[in-house]
Amino acid sequence: MRTRNTLKGTTAVRLIALVIIAAIVVGACSSDDEGADMALVADDEAIGAEEAVAAVDATGDGSYAAVIKDGRVVFENVAPSAFDAKVIKDGSVDIRIEPGAFGTTSSQIRAIALDLDGYLASGESHIEEVDETRYAVGWFTIKVPTDRFDEAIARVEQLGERVSAQLSSQDVTEEYVDLEGRLSYWRDQEAFYQRLMSEATTIEELVTIQTRMQDVLLNIEQIEGRLRYLDSRTTFATLTVGVTEVPHGPFGPTPPPDPNPIADAFDQAGEVLLATVAFIIVGAAVIVPIAILVLFAYVVFRLFQRSSRREITEG
Repeated sequence: MRTRNTLKGTTAVRLIALVIIAAIVVGACSSDDEGADMALVADDEAIGAEEAVAAVDATGDGSYAAVIKDGRVVFENVAPSAFDAKVIKDGSVDIRIEPGAFGTTSSQIRAIALDLDGYLASGESHIEEVDETRYAVGWFTIKVPTDRFDEAIARVEQLGERVSAQLSSQDVTEEYVDLEGRLSYWRDQEAFYQRLMSEATTIEELVTIQTRMQDVLLNIEQIEGRLRYLDSRTTFATLTVGVTEVPHGPFGPTPPPDPNPIADAFDQAGEVLLATVAFIIVGAAVIVPIAILVLFAYVVFRLFQRSSRREITEG
């Protein structure tokens, strides 16, 4: 009977120990989960503006955002969001067309941009002359959606003979994601300081909060400006089309004329004559002032000499 009571007591002790161990494990798990959500929690008591500002300064790297929950300052992890690839595409294509086709080609380039939901950004043209033959030259910059950039190049190259092409792309996805994360962080800080401003009770607290708010708004403005630029550059690709209206026959610089010995001799004689005249002019510009100074010194010397002789004679 005593042995049976002892076994029951031992079993009860073991059950109690298991319950205690299970409670400890559950408590530890819940504590870990709470620590993962909140990096730092302020005291339960209300904190002043200066303490809150100092706490926010400690998380200036943007990895945490400060929010107020139940009267406490809580720092939460800022989770990055998923984005599509952001790529900037640029290119230039030079084509040669038949004489008289410049106007038609320029209209076709505009039509290609419109057909691809883009637009003509800029353009320029002028007339050049080779061997008394006039021809048109120009360039046009069109903006087309990035996903239709290759189609735009293919259609432009069909307008004439491609002379050269340069294409480039720049992946700015990482920068864009980083800017979005930083913008989210600074937006949270803006809301945080607005909440502190509404609860400020002294002028010093208001001044401190407003100073920090100006820095926050400046960072937001800079990030938003950069994001707008990246959005514009990644949404529309830039394609510059150079168009040259080539006359019939070989196209290139005008060849030099055949050498003529007599003409070359006259040219050389003229160059020598011009050089001689230039040397005389330069020499005169140097000698004449010196001669004037020498003549002036001689006149002064003669006057002084006459004055000395007259004094000797009178004496």
